[in-house]
Amino acid sequence: MAAPWILSAQEGPAPATSTAKTNAPRIQFSETVFNFGKVQATNALIHAFIVTNTGNAMLEITAVQPGCGCTTAGAWDRQIEPGKTGKIPIQFNPANFYGTVSKGVTVTCNDPAQATHYLQIQATIWRPVEVQPQYVHFMSVEGEETNETKVVRIINNQEEAITLEAPRPSTPAFKAEVKEVRPGKEWELLITHLGPVSNAPPQGNITINTSIAGSQPLSVNTFAMPQPAVVVLPQTIQLPVGAAAAGTYQYPLTIRNNGRALIKVSDPSVSVEGPTAQVQEMEPGKSFKVQLNIPQGFQAKPGQTMELSLKTTHPKYPVLKVPIIQPAPVPVVGPVVVPAPGGK
Repeated sequence: MAAPWILSAQEGPAPATSTAKTNAPRIQFSETVFNFGKVQATNALIHAFIVTNTGNAMLEITAVQPGCGCTTAGAWDRQIEPGKTGKIPIQFNPANFYGTVSKGVTVTCNDPAQATHYLQIQATIWRPVEVQPQYVHFMSVEGEETNETKVVRIINNQEEAITLEAPRPSTPAFKAEVKEVRPGKEWELLITHLGPVSNAPPQGNITINTSIAGSQPLSVNTFAMPQPAVVVLPQTIQLPVGAAAAGTYQYPLTIRNNGRALIKVSDPSVSVEGPTAQVQEMEPGKSFKVQLNIPQGFQAKPGQTMELSLKTTHPKYPVLKVPIIQPAPVPVVGPVVVPAPGGK
């Protein structure tokens, strides 16, 4: 007699095993990463990724999205029959890059197992003469004289030595000079921004001719971005409706002095009754914390203008004013009463 927990062939059928194939496409790449190797910045770099449909339904590639403007997708095969292959050509423009670069491309298809795939291209960009960085920014304070200097490295990657001519700034807002570090091979380009800074930020470029026959001049773009001497963050105070219904509502602000001269901040006041404010010096003469206190249940009157004011010792900003905004409460609409027929 068989044990009670063992089923014989007559006591029940064995579970059926399905051998039917799922009717779906399957995407397969011959590679998902391609390295162009060592290339020059003037090279046109194109690579076609090979795609195979290993499923048994039509594969549709609906989108090929590069990660940035330096990478573009060519006309790819949008439909690939089962067992067939297609191509996704990708072009990379290395003109604005130095050294090792990696860029990504997202591919979207109708493969139910994985609809999104990530491709990657890599390259090592080689230039006869390397300039790092190509963009120089100066964050100067409005109204203040400045002579800040930044350094750009120039490296000759060729075997033969070269010479550099004197740099030529396109605007007198910048001064530039070259110092040789290794004869014929490496230099420092010293760029100085000459203030004061106006509301129209100066920008330009500095060019340097080299002894390389037929080559374009080296170029560095320069920008001066003026920043206010005194900054209040946030610039507008946004209160909730019916602020502090359950207690005092506290709103923090920060005042930052970007100038060289130290300042004092004092006498905080609010233009309406009820709210109060205190100021605390965090970093002597440079950073301040302001706390706005809104009493329980405070609500601004319709059309009422509110602002927080603070006095400073900065000559351009003797009084700082911060607008205060509080939305009006939404009126509560009661139930609609429908009169009974006959007016009863």
